[in-house]
Amino acid sequence: MKLTSKLFISGLIITVCFTAIFLKPESTSAVPPKINLVPSDYSTSMTWDKAQKLDKPIVVNFYVDWCHFCQGFAPVLDKLRQQYSSKYNFVFINCEDPKNAQVVKKFNINAYPSLFLVDKKKNKEIYIDNSKYQNFSLLKQELAKFLK
Repeated sequence: MKLTSKLFISGLIITVCFTAIFLKPESTSAVPPKINLVPSDYSTSMTWDKAQKLDKPIVVNFYVDWCHFCQGFAPVLDKLRQQYSSKYNFVFINCEDPKNAQVVKKFNINAYPSLFLVDKKKNKEIYIDNSKYQNFSLLKQELAKFLK
Protein backbone atom coordinates (compact mmCIF):
# COMPACT_ATOMS: atom_id res chain seq x y z
CA MET A 1 0.00 0.00 0.00
CA LYS A 2 2.87 2.33 0.68
CA LEU A 3 4.18 1.86 -2.87
CA THR A 4 0.77 2.62 -4.33
CA SER A 5 0.48 5.84 -2.28
CA LYS A 6 3.94 6.93 -3.37
CA LEU A 7 3.12 6.24 -7.03
CA PHE A 8 -0.17 8.13 -6.73
CA ILE A 9 1.52 11.16 -5.11
CA SER A 10 4.35 11.09 -7.69
CA GLY A 11 1.83 10.93 -10.52
CA LEU A 12 -0.12 13.82 -9.00
CA ILE A 13 3.03 15.95 -8.70
CA ILE A 14 3.99 15.19 -12.31
CA THR A 15 0.49 16.13 -13.50
CA VAL A 16 0.49 19.41 -11.58
CA CYS A 17 3.96 20.32 -12.88
CA PHE A 18 3.01 19.41 -16.46
CA THR A 19 -0.14 21.50 -16.21
CA ALA A 20 1.71 24.47 -14.73
CA ILE A 21 4.45 24.39 -17.37
CA PHE A 22 2.62 23.48 -20.56
CA LEU A 23 -1.02 24.41 -20.08
CA LYS A 24 -0.85 28.02 -18.98
CA PRO A 25 -4.20 29.76 -18.48
CA GLU A 26 -5.24 32.17 -21.24
CA SER A 27 -5.04 35.19 -18.96
CA THR A 28 -1.29 34.78 -18.48
CA SER A 29 -0.51 34.55 -22.18
CA ALA A 30 -1.25 38.15 -23.09
CA VAL A 31 -0.90 39.37 -26.64
CA PRO A 32 1.81 41.99 -26.81
CA PRO A 33 0.52 45.44 -27.78
CA LYS A 34 0.81 46.44 -31.38
CA ILE A 35 3.67 48.89 -31.84
CA ASN A 36 2.91 50.83 -35.02
CA LEU A 37 -0.81 51.46 -34.90
CA VAL A 38 -2.63 52.53 -38.05
CA PRO A 39 -5.94 54.40 -38.13
CA SER A 40 -7.88 51.15 -38.75
CA ASP A 41 -6.73 49.97 -35.31
CA TYR A 42 -8.87 52.72 -33.75
CA SER A 43 -12.19 51.36 -34.96
CA THR A 44 -15.33 52.86 -33.46
CA SER A 45 -17.53 50.06 -34.84
CA MET A 46 -19.88 52.77 -36.10
CA THR A 47 -20.62 52.96 -39.79
CA TRP A 48 -21.58 56.12 -41.62
CA ASP A 49 -25.06 54.73 -42.29
CA LYS A 50 -25.64 53.88 -38.64
CA ALA A 51 -24.34 57.27 -37.41
CA GLN A 52 -26.74 59.11 -39.73
CA LYS A 53 -29.72 57.33 -38.20
CA LEU A 54 -28.83 58.42 -34.66
CA ASP A 55 -29.65 61.80 -33.11
CA LYS A 56 -26.15 63.06 -32.30
CA PRO A 57 -23.88 65.10 -34.58
CA ILE A 58 -21.11 63.14 -36.29
CA VAL A 59 -17.35 63.54 -36.34
CA VAL A 60 -16.16 61.93 -39.58
CA ASN A 61 -12.50 61.12 -40.10
CA PHE A 62 -11.46 60.11 -43.63
CA TYR A 63 -8.12 58.30 -43.65
CA VAL A 64 -5.85 55.76 -45.31
CA ASP A 65 -3.65 53.47 -43.25
CA TRP A 66 -0.41 54.22 -45.12
CA CYS A 67 -0.64 57.99 -44.51
CA HIS A 68 1.80 59.16 -41.80
CA PHE A 69 -0.36 62.18 -40.97
CA CYS A 70 -3.36 59.86 -40.53
CA GLN A 71 -1.31 57.62 -38.24
CA GLY A 72 -0.32 60.59 -36.10
CA PHE A 73 -3.84 62.01 -35.97
CA ALA A 74 -5.60 58.74 -35.08
CA PRO A 75 -4.60 58.70 -31.38
CA VAL A 76 -5.58 62.38 -31.01
CA LEU A 77 -8.99 61.68 -32.53
CA ASP A 78 -9.40 58.56 -30.41
CA LYS A 79 -8.80 60.64 -27.28
CA LEU A 80 -11.46 63.11 -28.44
CA ARG A 81 -13.80 60.22 -29.12
CA GLN A 82 -13.38 59.02 -25.55
CA GLN A 83 -14.13 62.48 -24.16
CA TYR A 84 -17.02 63.42 -26.49
CA SER A 85 -18.79 60.11 -27.10
CA SER A 86 -21.84 61.37 -25.21
CA LYS A 87 -22.21 64.37 -27.55
CA TYR A 88 -20.97 63.05 -30.91
CA ASN A 89 -20.93 59.86 -32.92
CA PHE A 90 -17.45 59.19 -34.28
CA VAL A 91 -16.98 57.51 -37.63
CA PHE A 92 -13.60 56.58 -39.09
CA ILE A 93 -13.81 55.96 -42.82
CA ASN A 94 -11.03 54.14 -44.65
CA CYS A 95 -10.97 55.77 -48.09
CA GLU A 96 -9.38 52.71 -49.69
CA ASP A 97 -12.20 50.39 -48.68
CA PRO A 98 -14.52 50.01 -51.70
CA LYS A 99 -17.62 49.89 -49.48
CA ASN A 100 -16.90 53.52 -48.50
CA ALA A 101 -16.57 54.83 -52.07
CA GLN A 102 -19.96 56.54 -52.08
CA VAL A 103 -19.43 58.56 -48.88
CA VAL A 104 -15.84 59.43 -49.92
CA LYS A 105 -17.21 60.77 -53.20
CA LYS A 106 -20.03 62.64 -51.41
CA PHE A 107 -17.50 64.55 -49.29
CA ASN A 108 -15.11 65.00 -52.24
CA ILE A 109 -12.13 63.67 -50.27
CA ASN A 110 -8.81 64.39 -51.94
CA ALA A 111 -6.46 64.67 -48.93
CA TYR A 112 -5.78 62.53 -45.88
CA PRO A 113 -6.76 62.83 -43.16
CA SER A 114 -9.90 64.90 -43.68
CA LEU A 115 -12.15 65.71 -40.75
CA PHE A 116 -15.76 66.87 -40.96
CA LEU A 117 -18.42 67.71 -38.39
CA VAL A 118 -21.93 66.86 -39.56
CA ASP A 119 -25.30 67.58 -38.00
CA LYS A 120 -28.06 66.15 -40.16
CA LYS A 121 -30.85 67.68 -38.04
CA LYS A 122 -29.51 71.21 -38.58
CA ASN A 123 -28.39 70.47 -42.14
CA LYS A 124 -24.94 71.62 -41.09
CA GLU A 125 -21.59 70.33 -42.30
CA ILE A 126 -18.14 71.82 -41.78
CA TYR A 127 -14.60 70.84 -42.69
CA ILE A 128 -12.00 71.16 -39.92
CA ASP A 129 -8.79 72.70 -41.21
CA ASN A 130 -5.86 70.29 -40.94
CA SER A 131 -3.74 72.89 -39.11
CA LYS A 132 -5.85 72.05 -36.02
CA TYR A 133 -5.34 68.27 -36.14
CA GLN A 134 -2.41 68.14 -33.73
CA ASN A 135 -3.69 70.88 -31.40
CA PHE A 136 -6.00 69.13 -28.96
CA SER A 137 -7.39 72.32 -27.42
CA LEU A 138 -8.26 73.81 -30.84
CA LEU A 139 -10.08 70.62 -31.81
CA LYS A 140 -12.04 70.71 -28.57
CA GLN A 141 -12.98 74.33 -29.29
CA GLU A 142 -14.23 73.36 -32.75
CA LEU A 143 -16.34 70.54 -31.30
CA ALA A 144 -17.84 72.84 -28.66
CA LYS A 145 -18.51 75.63 -31.18
CA PHE A 146 -20.25 73.21 -33.56
CA LEU A 147 -22.72 72.15 -30.86
CA LYS A 148 -23.97 75.74 -30.37
